[in-house]
Amino acid sequence: MLREDPNARFEAAFLRRRFVSGRREFAFISGMAHRAILRDQEVVPVAVAADAPRTWWMFRGRFFWEDDGLGPDEVMALAHERERRRRKRIDRAMDMMQAEAGAAAPRREGLPDDVKREVFRRDGGRCVACGSDELLQFDHVIPVALGGSSTTANLQLLCAPCNRDKGADL
Repeated sequence: MLREDPNARFEAAFLRRRFVSGRREFAFISGMAHRAILRDQEVVPVAVAADAPRTWWMFRGRFFWEDDGLGPDEVMALAHERERRRRKRIDRAMDMMQAEAGAAAPRREGLPDDVKREVFRRDGGRCVACGSDELLQFDHVIPVALGGSSTTANLQLLCAPCNRDKGADL
């Protein structure tokens, strides 16, 4: 099992560095070895300390420990998996936040009563496509999504089946 160690760090000492994890202090390393670790850990996990059965690794600026005797390739695979899961969790949270914000977005207002009365009177209370007087609906000739307005000139009466057949076509 690979675990991130947020308490791990290198501490400076005179011309040397020491790896520390929590209260544990490990042997000093030379400045040259420290620079090599910092360089190499950007590409591949580097073992920085061991205290049986644990081994501490540095990879892409983060410290991990494991007690399964893993090699660098295995540590890299597990670190990538952790990052994928973290990214997926963030993406899911962002999607939920945007969905909630979208749900709170203002809705289009309904048609004014005087406009409805005028369209109903003009179309004689019947579907303009088939003449039915059942399940009548107010339909935008030019859909609002395509720039149509909610005026009497852009509205018509359609029965539900005719309105479904029309869809959002012009």
